[in-house]
Parts: sequence; C-alpha cells; structure tokens
Amino acid sequence: MSTAMTPLARGLRCMVASSPFLPSAGLISSPTVRAFSSSPFLSADKPSVSQIAALRKQRPVPLTLAREALSSSGNDLSRAIAYLDNNSAHSSKKAEKVSGRATDEGVIATSLLRGKRVGMVHLGCETDFVARNEVFLKTARAIAGTAAFLDVPDADPEGPKPGQDPILDFPTSALLSAPLIALPPEGPDAPSTPIPTTDVTTVQQTLLASLGQTGENLKLLRAISFAAPFPSSPLIRYVPGAYAHGGPTPAEGKVGGLVVLSVESAEAETPMATRIHGPGGDELEKDLLALARTVARQVVGFPTQAIRKGDRPLADEEVLEEQPGMMFASENKVGEVLAEWAKERGLKVNVVGMRRWAVADALDGAESAVGPGGAAEGAATEDGA
Repeated sequence: MSTAMTPLARGLRCMVASSPFLPSAGLISSPTVRAFSSSPFLSADKPSVSQIAALRKQRPVPLTLAREALSSSGNDLSRAIAYLDNNSAHSSKKAEKVSGRATDEGVIATSLLRGKRVGMVHLGCETDFVARNEVFLKTARAIAGTAAFLDVPDADPEGPKPGQDPILDFPTSALLSAPLIALPPEGPDAPSTPIPTTDVTTVQQTLLASLGQTGENLKLLRAISFAAPFPSSPLIRYVPGAYAHGGPTPAEGKVGGLVVLSVESAEAETPMATRIHGPGGDELEKDLLALARTVARQVVGFPTQAIRKGDRPLADEEVLEEQPGMMFASENKVGEVLAEWAKERGLKVNVVGMRRWAVADALDGAESAVGPGGAAEGAATEDGA
C-alpha cells in the first residue's frame, strides 16, 4: 500500500506544525499524549493496605469508602481526607433534607448469637422498594447484631430478677453512637467471638452511608435486646428465640418476634447446670433453642399481645398461652403444649419475655435515625397491660 500523503493530509500536518497552541511535532509523541491524558486524581494504581490504614486512622470510615476516596484522589492522603469530609458533609446535608419525610416502610431485623444473646431492631425507610434493597437489609442486619452483642447501658449484670421482664429496651441514641460490630457467621465451626476488625464505624455513620446510597430517609425507630446472665445460674436457664416473617430470610421481615424462656429442672437433685453439662446436655440445649424459635414463630403468626391472660380483656388469639399450637402442629393450646413438652423431659418451662413488632405498628415519638434516637416501644406484658 502506498504511503504517499494526500494533499489534505499534507495540509493538516502543516497546520499542526505551525499552530502556536500546540507543541512542535517532536513533542507530540504518544508518550506525551499519554502524559497529557493522565490525572493526579484518577490513579491507575490501587490503594495499598498501608494507605487505606493511614486514611482510616484519621477518618474511621468503611473500607469501601476509604478505597474510593484514595482512588479518586490519586492515593494522596490529604486529598482523600478532603474527599471524605466533603462526602460526609454531603450525606449530612442530604439527611437533613429528607429528615421530615415519613418512614412508613422498613424492616424488623433480628439477630441471635450463640443462643445466649438476641437483638431486634426496627429500621424505617420511605418506600417498599428500598425496604427490599440489599443495602438497606444488610444495614438492618448489622444493627440488629450490634444490639444483640452489646450490653444495654446500665443493665443489671446479674440478669433479670424473678418476675422482671428480661427483654430490655436499647436506647436508640446509645445504639446510634455505638461501633458497628463485625459478627462471625453462624454455624458449628464459627468462632464464638467477634471477628477482629479495624473497620471502626458507628451505627450512625453506617446509616448515613446507606442513606447516601438509597437516597431515602432512614430511621432507627426502636431496638431491644436480651443477654443471658453470665455466669449462668445453676438452677435456671434463660433461652432466647427470634423469628421474622415477610422478608428474604427468617431473620428479617415485616413482622418480627422475640421471646425468652426460663427453664428449670423438675427434680431438685439434678439442677439445670447438671442437666446441661451432663450426658445429653448438648442435645437438650439444641432442643431448647428449637423450642424458643418455635414459640417466636407462634408469636409472629398470631396478633399476640400478651403471654398469658390478665386483667385486660383480650381475645384468645391475642394471648400466647391461649392460642392454638399451630406452629407446634398441635390443636392444643400453646400453654398445654409447652407444659407437655417440659414434662416429657423432666423440666419446667415458662415464657418470661415476649415482643411482637410489625412495620405497620403505629409509633409515637420516633426521632430521626441520623439525629438523637427516639424511645423504644413498651413491652408486651404477661397480662397484656
């Protein structure tokens, strides 16, 4: 093929060579063009672990946001900090802008940790579309896990007293300022302690980040938790259970329930500590956890308002022990089913704490999730009062 230049090509070359706005032909080689196209704010190099750690030491943001800030700032620490400050200010302004919007949708999320601790939170949003979004659901799960892991401020370390409600309201203001806990996965081989992490991010920061991604007003409306006494009593065992319906997993949905069972040995010479740590103890613990979960399912499946009948008039379907044992595959009342289950195993089992929440519940006084928290809902009492 001929390499002779056409008259048009020769004319264009002369124009480029004579232009006062372009460098001479000797300076417009391809490396120079590449140099002109590069940007100090768009580095092709991925941020190193040490760069990310240095940034997060000064700004404790999620790992993904730290990586984004460095990548957008050419891995320059000072520019990355400015990027994060601008990002935080933008999220805060966005939160203020949408704070007045109603949060009638959302999710009830639960978290059960090793059969010893449990948390339940109600996270509100504006639309059902966001309520089903994985970013929103992941945030709700993480907050529920944090509520389960942390002790409620000023809680009695010795656990509930006889006749006292063992489920505690977790002040949302305290939970918002708490660090989000990285919890281990559930399973027989999972570690029993939190996964070590440097991702020190508060619940409020996590909500702000989620708000930036969803564009909706998000509110932590209420939170509760229960922690079994440690060390446990040799005479009584407290067993928590949780269940949710209407979501992608039984841990979150439109309706959620949380229960606490008290379990004692029917024989004084073999207290609960002996039963649990003796032959068949592991199997008994598994059976108790399964029982607590079934009771939580029963609570969710009916419009449950009380554990047992009291002074306030309630329909049988609103009283747990009077309900038909549908979740136990029994036509007998739940109270009778539990008594029979316990008798067969030489135990005494009582439901001593219960909550049933729904996204559709009418709430009073719930404040913005990105500001001071509102009060949690009251307990469902034994007599429904």
